[in-house]
Amino acid sequence: MQKLLQSLDMPNLANLRSRPKIQAIKPSKGNTVFYRHDGDAFQGLRLAVGKQTKTWVMSKRISGKVRSITVGRWPEIANGEAAMDVAREKVAALEAGTDAAATQVVTLMDAFESHIARSSAKPETKDNYRLQIKNHLADLFGKPVERITLPMLEIAIKGKSPSTQLHLAQIIRMAFRRASTLRRCFDVSADLEVMEKHKPASHVLFDPQETWPAVDLILGRRSLVHRTAWLTMLFAGFRSLNTRTLTWDQVDLERKTITLNEMKNGMTRTFPVADVLIEALTRLPHREGYVFPAESRTGHIHQLMAFTTTVGHGRAAHEVKVLRQHDCRRLFTTAARRARLPDYIINELRGDTPKSVQDIYDQGSANHEDANKIADRIITECGLTPDFVLDRIKSGA
Repeated sequence: MQKLLQSLDMPNLANLRSRPKIQAIKPSKGNTVFYRHDGDAFQGLRLAVGKQTKTWVMSKRISGKVRSITVGRWPEIANGEAAMDVAREKVAALEAGTDAAATQVVTLMDAFESHIARSSAKPETKDNYRLQIKNHLADLFGKPVERITLPMLEIAIKGKSPSTQLHLAQIIRMAFRRASTLRRCFDVSADLEVMEKHKPASHVLFDPQETWPAVDLILGRRSLVHRTAWLTMLFAGFRSLNTRTLTWDQVDLERKTITLNEMKNGMTRTFPVADVLIEALTRLPHREGYVFPAESRTGHIHQLMAFTTTVGHGRAAHEVKVLRQHDCRRLFTTAARRARLPDYIINELRGDTPKSVQDIYDQGSANHEDANKIADRIITECGLTPDFVLDRIKSGA
């Protein structure tokens, strides 16, 4: 540092306003040579010329100490005016304590981890965010925050499915919001748009006016844990993530209730559960930790694969999906309406966000009888009887 400051005291003179003049400066044959502008402009700014590169450097006293700040390289920063603009931003960041060193936020990943450290999201949710970054955004999140541009963000999510684009855009925005708070930098993600609009499917893959195949498909699954997880989605209407991450301290087998914490809408609610589902849950061999454990990184079932069937013969044969995870929530809602339950009961059992003043004041109108009505209707639509399904669950057949 001392040698650097000594060399800065005796720089060569050059026209740093002109890009052609800067380009004409020959590379150094030995040690780095420093140039300052021939005039009164650009106080403290120097151009460091080495054997291969030319770098803008600002010398500035900050907090009583002279600091040498690397501004950037030429020709990316074309002349002294542009270099001074960047230098002023860096000096301001140093003086305010919002630079990379002070905040320890260099890359977008640093900003994301800073956000996650303050987040109240469940560990499973945080792990899912990190997995999405690893699979889709690793290069982007490894870049310094100030070098990331909007086109980079758009390229990072381009070509993904609409739902994946929405999820990745959400992760990018939360990281950039944290970066802009700590580094006082421009939030590039504010203008990030998902180009392909997500069109949520509201239909199942079979004719709902015919007999539903759901219960037969689920009871035919060999794994007791997976089978019970599917029954939970079907008879409680829960989303896959809430089901897979369910723990036994959320389940009350005596009161026949399940409590979901931080659902998709951020709410926590306790749900009455149908007898058929309670019977299925009692068949599980354990009562601690995850209800649906697995030998995975998270400790619970990572994925519930859709049910498929073979269509065609010979070389033309191929697998098609017949029942997906979210179809269970669709069937739960359809069965509730066919059972003629009022909307406010259905909304409560679905865990929907309150929509009216009465919804906000309601302390829980849905009860165990309502849950049983829906379960019975689902079983009826599947062409079966409640007693038959209970016997299948008890026997494990």
